[in-house]
Amino acid sequence: MEKQGVVYCATGSGAYLEAALISAIALRNLEPELPITIISEHQALPTRSLAHYGIDTRWLTSEELPAEPMPFLSRYLKTRLFQLSPYVETLLLDADILPHQPVRQLWQALDQGDMAMVPDRLPTVALCDHVAAAEKTYTLGQVPPTATQYNSGVLLWRRTEAMAQLFDHWHREWLRFGQQDQLALVRSLHHRQMPVVELPRSYNISPIDSAPLLAAGGRIHLMHCWGGMVASGEFRQIALGHCPRAVQTVQRMLGTGKLAG
Repeated sequence: MEKQGVVYCATGSGAYLEAALISAIALRNLEPELPITIISEHQALPTRSLAHYGIDTRWLTSEELPAEPMPFLSRYLKTRLFQLSPYVETLLLDADILPHQPVRQLWQALDQGDMAMVPDRLPTVALCDHVAAAEKTYTLGQVPPTATQYNSGVLLWRRTEAMAQLFDHWHREWLRFGQQDQLALVRSLHHRQMPVVELPRSYNISPIDSAPLLAAGGRIHLMHCWGGMVASGEFRQIALGHCPRAVQTVQRMLGTGKLAG
């Protein structure tokens, strides 16, 4: 088992597979030596081409997949990442993350604890009106309204017994509603009393929030293109402006200029 590496879960539609590959290739161009693994069941995954870039493939077995198809497979897998990651210290990146700067220094956060994330744009449970009312109500019965909601699209963690217990609880909590993984994580962090190292916002920042920062000459590390940007094609357009080589490389890998959703 290697010590440090990045993991992507590339599942679901072709658009999300394409996005994960663009993100991984963009990261590889910034971090030539950093181990990267793509976890997937997707038959279109170009394993030989990825190997050429030093990106490993971790195929999911039938035992690791849910017995019945589910709409949020990536979240099912994210909450089971303790069993799936090949690394001692894992940086999970969602498929809609667009790397802008090297990330090696991020692992220094684990000197302060076993888990590190950036708070969400809606940083407390009380603000989570986008979540189904039943889950928000249930969550508020378990945690105070001021409990921090972290954005799990960038998740850095170390393999310890405490993290094994957290992931186990997180998966069970997620199965209660099978939708939002972040409120399930809030409940699990509260239940396990697990401290979280707070990462700088530049490691998980939206395009809207990054625009004024970049205009002022600032730097961002990981742009999070959430909110349907992958399905709409906006992620690809943003990537074409930032890392056109990565987009072109992935389109050659997939043998198409545009992968169907």
